[in-house]
Amino acid sequence: MKKLLIIGLAIVFIIACQENKPERYTQNSPQINTVKQIIENYNKKTYDISIYADTSKTYYNSKENPMSPEEVIAYHKERDMAYSQRSFLDKDQEYEMVLTDDGETWVNCWLDWQGTLAGNNQAVNIPIHLTYRFQDGKIVREVGMWDPSAIMLAIQEMEMKNSMSADEKAIQTTIDNVTKAWNANDKDLMYASLVKNVTRMANGISIAKKQSDYGDFMDIYHGAFPDFKVRLDKTVIDGNKAYINWTCTGTNKGEFMGNPPTNNKIETHGFSVWEFDTEGKAVREDAFYDNLVVYEQLGYSMPMPK
Repeated sequence: MKKLLIIGLAIVFIIACQENKPERYTQNSPQINTVKQIIENYNKKTYDISIYADTSKTYYNSKENPMSPEEVIAYHKERDMAYSQRSFLDKDQEYEMVLTDDGETWVNCWLDWQGTLAGNNQAVNIPIHLTYRFQDGKIVREVGMWDPSAIMLAIQEMEMKNSMSADEKAIQTTIDNVTKAWNANDKDLMYASLVKNVTRMANGISIAKKQSDYGDFMDIYHGAFPDFKVRLDKTVIDGNKAYINWTCTGTNKGEFMGNPPTNNKIETHGFSVWEFDTEGKAVREDAFYDNLVVYEQLGYSMPMPK
């Protein structure tokens, strides 16, 4: 009987300890709600430093030069000027709170951020990881990590376009319209961007000698790949010429080069040299790409040269 009493007291003691033991991991806590409020405040541009301790330190993409709560607000307001719209997206947000072995309380969150540059309406989407340390209900440390290269490249491209001459801007407009025409299979927009006797060469072979030839060429690809898309990776304009690195993607849903559809996806990279007239219309394109890559992705055998 005495042994049973001792065992019973031990069980009660263990249960009491477990009940008083703080939770080491959770996805639902007041601290997480505080971080969600910070995200909501950011989206609404209603900044509130009362959530932070006076001694709080914030680090963004750095382990040095921490910012005070006031400096964090100034940091956001300064960068807000570059965007016509920016916010954290509601989709795929993840939050967690952990208690470390040292007794520190941290909230981690993984979010997607999207901004639209005010200068050219270009949208940029990047994943961001934020982590916050809490003490006595206040944030005492904030760390944010993300890859800013997409934003930097978009700003550089915008600045480059703003510094263009009138002739270069006309050429850039044509390049943009040609890309839009390809992606939408819009022949009217394509023909408006080309001279009537436009020439297109593909790996040294003549593909088009007039606008309708170019339209027929578009039909081949959009018939075989209804979701066919062109992305420009790099564009350099020099005089009346443009040098463009591009990527094409699509899903093979129709006949292509006499072959039945495979439902396979393609992604191919190429390089084009474009020439333009004094009005900025395209006169000639010399395109270079590896057909073997496309055929291998589709599972075709490369046809023998005639």
